[in-house]
Amino acid sequence: MKIAHIDIENFRSIRKLSLDLGDTTVFIGPNNAGKTAILDAIRLSLSEVYQQNKEIRFKPDDIHLKDNRSDPKRVAGSRITLTAIDEESEIQDIGDFAQLDASGQHQLIKIRSEYGWSNQQNTYLEKWEFLGIEGFPLPDTGSAVNRMNLEKLRQYLPLFYLGAMRNVKDELISQSSQFWAQLINEVKIPQNIESEIVHKLSRINQEVLEADPLLSRIISILSGTTEIGAIQGQDNGKVSLRTLPSAISELLNKIRVVLQYDSSSPWLPILSQGEGIQSLLLVFMFQAFVECLLNEANGIQLQPILLIEEPETHLHPHAARTLWSHFLQLSGQKIISTHSPYFIQHIPIRSLRLVRLSESGTVVNSLPKTFSAQVPASSHLSDLSNQIPSLSFEATANKLTVRGALDEITFRQILSGYTDSRIRDQAQEILINLKDLSSRYVDDRVLQSVETFAQRIRGEIFFATQWLIVEGQTDYIVVHALAHSMGYNLDRFGVSVIDAQNSGKPSFFVQLAHSLNIPWQAVFDGDEGGKKYLQQIKKIGLTDRQMDRLCHTHDAGDLESQLIADGFQEELRMILQDLRISNVKDLSESELLLHLKKRKTSYAIEFAKHLREKVKPTNDILIAFQTAITNLCERHES
Repeated sequence: MKIAHIDIENFRSIRKLSLDLGDTTVFIGPNNAGKTAILDAIRLSLSEVYQQNKEIRFKPDDIHLKDNRSDPKRVAGSRITLTAIDEESEIQDIGDFAQLDASGQHQLIKIRSEYGWSNQQNTYLEKWEFLGIEGFPLPDTGSAVNRMNLEKLRQYLPLFYLGAMRNVKDELISQSSQFWAQLINEVKIPQNIESEIVHKLSRINQEVLEADPLLSRIISILSGTTEIGAIQGQDNGKVSLRTLPSAISELLNKIRVVLQYDSSSPWLPILSQGEGIQSLLLVFMFQAFVECLLNEANGIQLQPILLIEEPETHLHPHAARTLWSHFLQLSGQKIISTHSPYFIQHIPIRSLRLVRLSESGTVVNSLPKTFSAQVPASSHLSDLSNQIPSLSFEATANKLTVRGALDEITFRQILSGYTDSRIRDQAQEILINLKDLSSRYVDDRVLQSVETFAQRIRGEIFFATQWLIVEGQTDYIVVHALAHSMGYNLDRFGVSVIDAQNSGKPSFFVQLAHSLNIPWQAVFDGDEGGKKYLQQIKKIGLTDRQMDRLCHTHDAGDLESQLIADGFQEELRMILQDLRISNVKDLSESELLLHLKKRKTSYAIEFAKHLREKVKPTNDILIAFQTAITNLCERHES
């Protein structure tokens, strides 16, 4: 069983959010964007199921507030609705709370948690209830939500959480540790073996005490304690020294993890290792905890749900990349948040969720294959969905789903079924929004190309908040130097510069930016190659106005021609001279261009130094680059 969907309302930074969750879902984004809030919403929605966890409960601060003048007692409370689906036929005997989904093939469970101020009872109240497929409370769930069914649900949704704030000392030493103490408590030593071990420990302890007369002398002196403190009329007690544990439980509590890098290295306690190794150990301890404590229920090995925050903490890049391949081998559903561009470098792009904080609260963007909307009831939709493979319709919830982009012909076929003018107008508005939403669909072939060619930059660009798309490496070098001389630090403004020719096609990145709501600008040569890129981008569905606002070209043609047209000819000749080109002063303009194009990276590096150190940009140099940089950075400031 896995969590398929979660709806979150008025919770921390989230005003309203609806999320699909896959077998692996990875949330990425800046600090305080809402990643932890999403993971905590999942935990809170099941906190009534896991009653023993007192740490995760609703608090007044969890209620979303519009501004600092808002009062949590006077605004709508938090509401979290979780939908779990059984694809492996795991659910058995859980009453009426498990229902068949629209396909009739899988069972699903919906549970809703609410938290807010009650004027009647003058306090904050929590409430949990099971819902039907249509979203209405099921009968007889009440505030307790039927304790027996909650206990069964806990068995079918084995949820495990590993937070970002991890401390190896607390986990390995403290008896209240989240994982280690529970693992050790599960160790069961057969009685006959336990007796034998205790006998051996006692014998070894005695041998140690007899090994040095000093220890016997210490015992003799300490025995004075019982002679003076003995109760009148009783025999004197005894004092001894214990060098080893005297019971199995005591022995197990002293278990410590040690690590040896190779056969010639000494064994060292984990607390003597670096922060990265300590953090990594806790990730594997988490795996051991899950695998060892997840019991079979009804003869079926259930799959765990793993919530993991920042598994890459303190790891160097290669280790972070390797860690993902390990995560692939973990069983169960994995819901992860991360700040590491290295960790996500090999993660399928459809598994990523880009988390951003906007004026309306936390927003999440992804690249789904399907798009849905609740439409007015209509009998013709069921027949239509049987005729058109890209459509499906859930009559119980009036939910229309389109796989891929909703084309114009299908759009009109759907709309034609609504004959009542009032309902038709309502349906048309919904379908237009669905058509616009599905226009953001990205084909698998495009994603495959990006995952193949852009792997080296993939981690960086998905953490950026804005993209500047240029043609090649020369443009990449020059645009960074130009931005610096303009007084803009592109990193501070969240801008990633993408040299598209080395990473696929410019149109691929434009399509990704459009689909993921990433602000972007593009600059191309004004030659035939640049015009070809513009044509490819236009086919994505951009209007002429959008093209003019987002795409820019060098008026003089390619970058080298533009630099000469902007008055940098003498500087470029000096650069070529430093690059040991003979007779530079005698070169014609066409010969100069030819030499520059043969040494693109070399001249670009030197010209970038010139830009950074000696040039203060004006409106008449590299206008296309300046326009794109200004549009992105001023947008960010506003």
